[in-house]
Amino acid sequence: MEDLMNALAQSRFEAPALWAELQPYRFEDKSHLIRVYRRFISWGLCELLCRESVRLTVIDAERAVQAAELAVLVADLLKEEAPDGSSLLYQLRGYAWAHDGNARRVLGDLRNAEESFSIADAWWEAGEASVGDVLGYEPMLLEHKASLRLAQRRFPEAFQALDRLVAIHTDGCRAEHQDRHLAGRALIKKSLGFTEMGEHGQAIELLRDAEGLVDAHRDPRLHLCLRHNLLSNLTSIEEYGEATRLLPQVSALCHELGNPLDLLRLRWTEGRIAAGLGDTDAAIELFQGLRHEFATRGIAYDAALVTLELTALYARQGAVAEVKELSLEMAGIFQAQDVPREALAALLFFQKAAERERATAKLARDIASFLEKLRSNPGLSFQWMQ
Repeated sequence: MEDLMNALAQSRFEAPALWAELQPYRFEDKSHLIRVYRRFISWGLCELLCRESVRLTVIDAERAVQAAELAVLVADLLKEEAPDGSSLLYQLRGYAWAHDGNARRVLGDLRNAEESFSIADAWWEAGEASVGDVLGYEPMLLEHKASLRLAQRRFPEAFQALDRLVAIHTDGCRAEHQDRHLAGRALIKKSLGFTEMGEHGQAIELLRDAEGLVDAHRDPRLHLCLRHNLLSNLTSIEEYGEATRLLPQVSALCHELGNPLDLLRLRWTEGRIAAGLGDTDAAIELFQGLRHEFATRGIAYDAALVTLELTALYARQGAVAEVKELSLEMAGIFQAQDVPREALAALLFFQKAAERERATAKLARDIASFLEKLRSNPGLSFQWMQ
């Protein structure tokens, strides 16, 4: 085992230079060079390409897929270069394919992401069964698989993977795997699943548990996500008093760490809190500004949702003319945008109701609820509402 670890350490040390040599070339040329020159058939380079794929997922999903494809290629070519036996090589291949699946998930290609994870699972099971997780790849595999299962709305499978991940990071047998911060990150990810399911109370419980684990100094943005998600879930269950107390803290974090979209979504939550507390004028002012911002940025879906919330407030006031005007404006804008067919059908249905002066606050909320569900479950049909 000592010889193995020494060989891996050397391979990892050499990997950055190999990657620097490849980087100037186009993807197709990189693939060709890896196939032709044996020095690129490197265990360390494969691992580095996996890390590069993760880094690129938040920058350029297509390049993230390319980096993962190169990792898969290197792992496949490592038939004779495995440092010690086939089992570890199988684990590396599973690791590379899992990164390929993760990058395809981020790209929105869930079908091929599923295929990549099927291959990853096959390789991983073939390698891990005999020697265990010697190289420490399992936590990353679990995290990537959980992300895919959440995207597929296969929540029980996602939760199973995340529970296993939390166990590894909190009471795993290997000390090097134990990491309370990463356990907290897994709990935050699990809370997102419960939020999508509409189980806001359970999401809040998980976020509360994560608060004691996440290191704000280590990952300030993760801490912001935790607090912002907690605020949003509290608002969803109409805990407006607690949400109001939390709002200044989240606002300060957003202004310090957030991007423009984070600030827009914070204003959205602020508008919902104002509406919930009965400050209708403040809520209307916030929603009017938000719908303009989202429409200007071409974020049609969110603009539609904010407009429906604004319309619900007007409908509650009996402002029929404003409801009609907003519905006409909304339908016109979103017919020209890349809005899913079912979403457009819902918006047009609401427009017709407004024209007949039947667009109630409840109908606006029902349409908004349908659009929220449709965002994460594109297979929904709108016909049930007609």
